[in-house]
Formats: sequence, C-alpha cells, structure tokens
Amino acid sequence: MIKNCFMDEQPNFLSEVKLDGVKIATIKALSRKDRAEIEDKCMKKTITDGKIEVNINFEKMQYIRMLLSLKSWELDRDITLENIALLMSKQFKAIDEAIQKMESDWNSNKEDIEKNLKKQSG
Repeated sequence: MIKNCFMDEQPNFLSEVKLDGVKIATIKALSRKDRAEIEDKCMKKTITDGKIEVNINFEKMQYIRMLLSLKSWELDRDITLENIALLMSKQFKAIDEAIQKMESDWNSNKEDIEKNLKKQSG
C-alpha cells in the first residue's frame, strides 16, 4: 500500500502564523482544487484577434488565496473575504507572508515527496 500520498498527510501541510511571538492563525497548503478556484475567481480569459488575453485581479487573488489557506485564526470575527479585507496591515502582512513562505517551501519539497512516493511504489 502506498502511504503518505496525500497533501494533508505531509508534516508541512499546516503551519501556525505568529505575530510578535503570538499565534494569530493556522494556515494550510493550497491544493490543486484551491488553485483552480483562485484562477476561476480571479482570472478572466478572453480571445482577441485569435490571441488569448488573461486579466488577473491580483488584489482579489490575494484575498481568495488567504481565504482558502486559512484554517482558523485567533481573531474575534469569522474568516470571510470582508474581514480579511478589513485586517490591519500588520496582521494582513503576517498572514500573507506566511502563506507565501508555505507555498515556496511546499514547492521546494514537492520533488522530494514525489521521489519518496516513487521509491515506495517501485
């Protein structure tokens, strides 16, 4: 049986976000489904003169990515797009940077995980 082939079985799937040493949130790695939802909600593709043009709403992308990554937060409101948009800069930046770091780390570890799975199955 192949083990550890799901993202949520990986040790770096969840991560705490701390600000000034205090936990403010827990985030998760984004799945392919999450990425598809981000693309669906934030990218508009049109064909003009036979060429595909992609318009991306980067600010909305940041909010949607944060909404999909946040598992919980230690704040006194529900996790919603509106409340994410209302966060003060310090809290918003801490969560956003943690998500970016997690994505970067996840991408770096992706090759190692895939090699491990090949060893287990072969």
